[in-house]
Amino acid sequence: TLKNAVSDIHSVARWGIAGILGITLFAYSGHWWGKAVAHEKAELAAYKTKVMTQASEQQEAQKRNYSLEIRGTGIAVHEWHQSSIWREIEKKKSNFESIYFSAPKGYDSDLSSREITVKVNTRVAFQHSAGESVAYWPVPTFAIAPPKQPSDTGAADNIVSGRNAATLGVSLFLWQDSENTLHAQSMIERFFQFFDKNPQVPQALIISRDGDVTRNGLRVAGTPGLQNAQVVPTVLESMTGLLVSRSDRVDRYIRPYTLDEAEDNQNKNTDLGKLWAFYWNRDDAFMEQYKDGQRAKGVVIPKSPGTMSTAYWQSQLPTLWKTTSNRGPGNFEPSPWLPIRWGQHQVKEFDAAPVLGYLHRPIKASMQDENGKRLKPALQAKALQAAWIQALDTLPEGQKPVRVFYDST
Repeated sequence: TLKNAVSDIHSVARWGIAGILGITLFAYSGHWWGKAVAHEKAELAAYKTKVMTQASEQQEAQKRNYSLEIRGTGIAVHEWHQSSIWREIEKKKSNFESIYFSAPKGYDSDLSSREITVKVNTRVAFQHSAGESVAYWPVPTFAIAPPKQPSDTGAADNIVSGRNAATLGVSLFLWQDSENTLHAQSMIERFFQFFDKNPQVPQALIISRDGDVTRNGLRVAGTPGLQNAQVVPTVLESMTGLLVSRSDRVDRYIRPYTLDEAEDNQNKNTDLGKLWAFYWNRDDAFMEQYKDGQRAKGVVIPKSPGTMSTAYWQSQLPTLWKTTSNRGPGNFEPSPWLPIRWGQHQVKEFDAAPVLGYLHRPIKASMQDENGKRLKPALQAKALQAAWIQALDTLPEGQKPVRVFYDST
């Protein structure tokens, strides 16, 4: 009927309007949803950019302020050691005079006495620095000594001589780097680069040795050496050692996986005992390999540095890992710097060593222009001032240097 037809038309119209409205709403909601998603994406992108910028700024700040914890420091110059040197500096109260005698009468004429001083100073410096290192874990070591002759083994042999002099019976060391030079700047830079390139290293040691007696042993064969004479030394017998650490690395890579077992390096049923025995076995093998290499170069009486190189040690670790169990808490993955888990006694030893201070990344003040020409005095002063401001910027907010030591060389 007409009524029904009109009703059907109205029904269709209603559905049509509803359908059109539904399509319109769907289109609008789709448009709204698209705008919302686009907005969220934009916000997310902005957030990511902000986070990345903050992270980049933090990384730059860390790079600028980057420092290493000083856990042990040993210093011996002539016949004064550790705090006695500072005692003499305070007693002298002069920024322009040495605390050491300027006249020959203040020095022993006996050469053998000076040689004994070298041994004592080596023991003191190594004991107060390396002595704070974690036992049974091979510590990467950097060594500096005066220029040598081609036949000399070089600065690396100071590692084993220091270990023996300080009687560090349960300490293990690796020859990481060495240089025979009169300037330590490049070695300090490599020291920091080493930590940059090896993010799992928790500790490292740097040692130096110099003096007339030390240089006498490195002179050209056949040239006159030191004599028994009362003279002012050209270079006082000086030995230093610095043990540094990164606590954050111990917290991340070591502490969660430590073993609670007895401290026994002779028990070959434990990973610690296996590592100890393996270290000394490989150390002997390295010395023979090193001497063979020297013989191949024509050296008649080859000498070894006395301490295994890091590269050799790490190349041998796959053999060790075939024997270790790696039992313990968490998912510990052995690595070249952490071949086995530390024991709780080692972590306690690490924690017991106080943080004495911080070694900051070196900041250079170039005294040359871009063409390599020496800067004029006024520009040198400005360069030093800029570097000094940069150095101060590495300190925590509100802190400033208390004492400044300078080297006129």
